[in-house]
Amino acid sequence: MGNYSFNDLIVGMVSKRSYHFTELRVEAFSALIEDAAPVHVDVEFAKRQGFKARIVHGLFVQSVISGMLGNDIPGTQSVINNLSVKMHLPVLIGQRVDYQVEITALTTAVSAVSLNFFGVIDGETVISGKALCSFPNTSPKFR
Repeated sequence: MGNYSFNDLIVGMVSKRSYHFTELRVEAFSALIEDAAPVHVDVEFAKRQGFKARIVHGLFVQSVISGMLGNDIPGTQSVINNLSVKMHLPVLIGQRVDYQVEITALTTAVSAVSLNFFGVIDGETVISGKALCSFPNTSPKFR
C-alpha cells in the first residue's frame, strides 16, 4: 500500500501492475454494473462486430488504473480529481494487461499530483491517459 503524504512523492515515481482479465472477473464486473451488452457476453455477436472474441468492458480496463492511483501512487491519502483516457485496442477476455503509472508533476500550492499511465499487451498499448489527483487533508481548497 502506498500510504504516502504529498511531501513523500517525487516526479518520476512509478508503479507497475499486471492484471489478468479472467472469465470469472469479467462476469462479476458485468453483473456488478449491470452491463450485459452482447459484445461482452456473446462470442458470436462479438465476432460479427469484428472482434476475435468477447471484449472486456472498457471501464473495467480503466478501473485497474483507479486501483493503482488509490493504493500505490499517489496512494491511500489521495483522491482522483480528473482522468483522461484513451482506449487504443480492445482487451479480450483471458488477456493480461501490464500497467504503469508515473508521476509527471507536483503542484505544491494545491497538493496536486499529475500522472501519466498506460497499459500494454505484448508490447502493444491498449490504454493510455493522464490523471490528476490531490490530497484533501493538505490542500487549502479542502480546508
